Amino acid sequence: MTDEISLLEAARVSRGLTQAQLAEVSGVAQAVISKFEGGHLPLDDARVQVLARELKVPLALVDGSTATAPHTRQFHRKQASLPAKAANRLRADMVLAHVRVSRLLTSPFVADIPRLPLGSPLDQPADRARAVRKLWGLPPGPIDNIVALLEQHGVPCLSWDVSSARVDAIASWPDEAPPVVLLGSHAPGDRLRFTVAHELGHAVMHELPCADCEREADEFASEFLMPRAEIKDSLRAATLPKLAELKRVWGTSIAALARRAKDVGAITDSAYRALNIELSASGLRKNEPAPIPRERPTMIRQAIEKRIDAGHPLSEVADLALIETDELKTQYLEAA
Repeated sequence: MTDEISLLEAARVSRGLTQAQLAEVSGVAQAVISKFEGGHLPLDDARVQVLARELKVPLALVDGSTATAPHTRQFHRKQASLPAKAANRLRADMVLAHVRVSRLLTSPFVADIPRLPLGSPLDQPADRARAVRKLWGLPPGPIDNIVALLEQHGVPCLSWDVSSARVDAIASWPDEAPPVVLLGSHAPGDRLRFTVAHELGHAVMHELPCADCEREADEFASEFLMPRAEIKDSLRAATLPKLAELKRVWGTSIAALARRAKDVGAITDSAYRALNIELSASGLRKNEPAPIPRERPTMIRQAIEKRIDAGHPLSEVADLALIETDELKTQYLEAA
């Protein structure tokens, strides 16, 4: 299912403004803004200029154009806790990101993401994770950089502030457009890696949100990042110091490794409970040792730099992407 949204509405919601608030700061009546966003009324040049100035976007973004909202296969972790206002703002951010990414990329591409739905109760997320690793020709052992891996397979990633939505990342996988993953700029490296693998699991297995989707995506991520056959022996008799060492190897949190140890049968349920009690009592759950560096996306930054190297000034690239030059620099170059 898809629906249309005006780029003016996407820009307004992305800035966190209601129609009434935009009307107040711009002097354009709310009724006029509402009709324009709904495609029922054209705007004269003077009003377009005022709205563009207040929203800090190029005039071309406030011209009545529409974009298909990336409603299809849009997932994020902790979906139940996502406030409506934050969800709407993320949706608007995602619409603008899709428009800008598609305009910035210098050549068409197709994302190489296999679709392997869970067709029966016998199908397991871990099987799908192993299948993707095989299809992508990944060697045994840890995945060095999962963000680079996704971009290598045609999935643009962007560092983004999604902290207000209480999620670490959000991904959109449209059927006929480049997918986009927004990576939480607040998330630590180990948690971000797991979240990216979790979002990949959604893309591989799920068409629409479902009751078991989050659990299934977690199981996919665990097997994709920490394959049972390769990690089980090292998790036997796990202790916190041992898990801290393994964290450096596998790039996943101590908490995720402890859970993996239980799930693969390397430790008992009681030993897992004891590890969790120790994690909480020591304060390590919120501030784990051995921090994992955040993986940085490069695909869109390189696309921008390629245009600049070809002789296009940054302001021209920004116009192409329907974004102001300063925001292009901070959001798409420096944030990467």
